Amino acid sequence: MVAAVCSLPRRSGRTACGTCGGYPSGIYANDEASLDAAKANGFKLIELDFAQEGDTLVLQHDLSKPVAMSLDDLIRWLDRNPGPKIITDIKSDNLAGLAILKAAAGDHLERFIPQIYSLDEYTPVIAMGFQAPIFTVYRIRPGEEPVAEANKLPLRAVTMPAERYQLADRVTHPVYLHTFVNRRSIGTPYRRAKGTPLALHRSIDVGRGFRAAGGVGRA
Repeated sequence: MVAAVCSLPRRSGRTACGTCGGYPSGIYANDEASLDAAKANGFKLIELDFAQEGDTLVLQHDLSKPVAMSLDDLIRWLDRNPGPKIITDIKSDNLAGLAILKAAAGDHLERFIPQIYSLDEYTPVIAMGFQAPIFTVYRIRPGEEPVAEANKLPLRAVTMPAERYQLADRVTHPVYLHTFVNRRSIGTPYRRAKGTPLALHRSIDVGRGFRAAGGVGRA
């Protein structure tokens, strides 16, 4: 399962998650409490937002807000918590950020799964020593996604916004959908024509305590 702990919008007392465990105190948490909660609920892949600040990375979606966790904090969390892997979503320059991450990761390099935003980033990311990346298309204009080219590369998966789910039938890799934020869409399972399940998105009742939303992923 995948835990998108960076994307946790709240609506009417419920936490609406993608393939994630809900964290009801706010959105885009990127903090140790959300990591602990994701691990406690059995998630093996956890997506986090990163941004470059000086010569290091911080875990943050929006640098105008307080930073809850540093890269050093994350490395220490990995030291204490064997097993879960981190999917990167770098909001600043991706290749520069991944170079910083590689230098800091040490023995944990294999526990980071990079996302790339352009297929041109594939070769330099592999050259850095990272495992096969996830290609995410949310920064690409709709209708211009290089699906055929992506299918030729040994990617781990392809990620897309939920509203572009129709692309999934053209993708030969595993597919992840971003978090649904429209409650009418929550709980709707999309399935590819070939029968390969996409991520399931459903709401979480905060009043019943923290629990994991189901998802389909690869650890």
